[in-house]
Amino acid sequence: MDETDKLQNNIGTTSPDVYLSEYSKTGSKTIEKEEEMPTVGPVELFRFSDGIDILLIIAGTLMSMAHGLVFPLMCVVFGHMADRFIQSSAMSKNNTRHFIPTNGTLQDDMASFCIYFAITGVLVLVAGYMQVAFFALAAVRQVKRIRKSFFHSIMRQDIGWFDVNETGTLNTRLVDDVYKIQEGIGDKLGMLIQSLSTFVASLIVGLYFGWKLSLVVLAVCPLLGLAAAIFSRVLTSFTYKEQAAYAKAGAVAEEVLSAIRTVFAFNGQRREIKRYSKNLEEAKNMGIKKAISSNTAMGFIYMMIFLSYALAFWYGSKLILNKEYTTGTVLTVLFAMIFGALGLGQTTPNIQSFSVARGAAHRVYSIIDYEPSIDSYSECGFKPESINGNIEFKNIHFNYPSRPEVKVLNNMCLSVKSGQTIGLVGSSGCGKSTSIQLLQRFYDPQEGSVNIDGHDIRSLNICYLRKLIGVVSQEPVLFATTIAENIRYGRLDVTQEEITQAAKEANAYDFISNLPDV
Repeated sequence: MDETDKLQNNIGTTSPDVYLSEYSKTGSKTIEKEEEMPTVGPVELFRFSDGIDILLIIAGTLMSMAHGLVFPLMCVVFGHMADRFIQSSAMSKNNTRHFIPTNGTLQDDMASFCIYFAITGVLVLVAGYMQVAFFALAAVRQVKRIRKSFFHSIMRQDIGWFDVNETGTLNTRLVDDVYKIQEGIGDKLGMLIQSLSTFVASLIVGLYFGWKLSLVVLAVCPLLGLAAAIFSRVLTSFTYKEQAAYAKAGAVAEEVLSAIRTVFAFNGQRREIKRYSKNLEEAKNMGIKKAISSNTAMGFIYMMIFLSYALAFWYGSKLILNKEYTTGTVLTVLFAMIFGALGLGQTTPNIQSFSVARGAAHRVYSIIDYEPSIDSYSECGFKPESINGNIEFKNIHFNYPSRPEVKVLNNMCLSVKSGQTIGLVGSSGCGKSTSIQLLQRFYDPQEGSVNIDGHDIRSLNICYLRKLIGVVSQEPVLFATTIAENIRYGRLDVTQEEITQAAKEANAYDFISNLPDV
């Protein structure tokens, strides 16, 4: 095993951000650490939005507010309709006392109420569609830019940065964290604005039409809102844990399938099936707990709703008997306050999604903003007209970033003339591959310099330098494309004849020609 292989086994020991790799082990542990992570500001979360996105967000906000106002306003219409029914009933019994003056028959008034309900239905359809569409479209456009910037930033980092940041963690951020950002700034944000609008409008409607009954119902609404918040919190928590349990089972399946030949060779099928089933059992138990807890919380919510009905009807009947309120007023206040309490309870999961998005954005944006010490995209540096290839290592001292306490190269000196063939021999960990990586400028030495034709490679343009070097590592990697494209990978402007000549010089032309799909 080479020294770089040993070091890769210890990657991430000094990084503060590798906690995401523990997600498959314990969902609760990940959640706790996510809550402790710093977050970006609410405005900074939208830093990748352009003018069109801002217009979409503004339009989506207006539609969300309109959507949220519908339910409280419908309570007003419903209350008036109830009073009209009662008035018609009183008139049919020759009762000369009218609660609401009327200018037409009951049928005419009901036709008007039907028009109101139809208009409200169309408004909900249009506002609800635009709310989701505008926020989702703005989120998708922003996330596209975030993904491109994030991947570009990763590609320009130096190799030492990858030593202290696991590639699995980076992939998690590219997929999961960016999805959390999209979820937090997408339709969940629209639902948050809608719920807050419903709560505020319901409170205004209730206090305006009947402040006495509103204050009585408000005594119960905090319990109703708390129950809804607890329900969403419990559901979210158990969902994370259930997903983590299934992730563990999925990890076992992936591990077994990737090493299926070894499993068959040692006749370990039954043992692996038992291990997979054990993880599935844990996921099943977590799902049962989730169902019991969530349904208990939902039952408590409905219990509080019906208790608020009972309290409101009891006190409302007294106000009606005292001629202070009409029946329609009682119904308007009751349903408005209940809608407001439910709206307030529904804000909790959406606020949580927005907060999670801010935490995920802090992790993603910190990588996007990180400036590497060796920038592969930099245009700076000297580009000599010609290179002979004389290489010299002068008094090199080097430690890997992931293990600064281990000295890999200590005052190394080496001179290689152009055209000379040499072999570096030594035990694993003595610095053979490290020397080549220093020549490629994957790392810079702590002391000393690496020179090519008398030029310190730190003074050369990094892209120019790496185009001069061809390397076949101990564990070569082939990309999912043709062999010609793999050979062309280092220089995209080479011709097919040059590719063929390179394959011949590497003694690879004959076996490549014998491959079936050439």
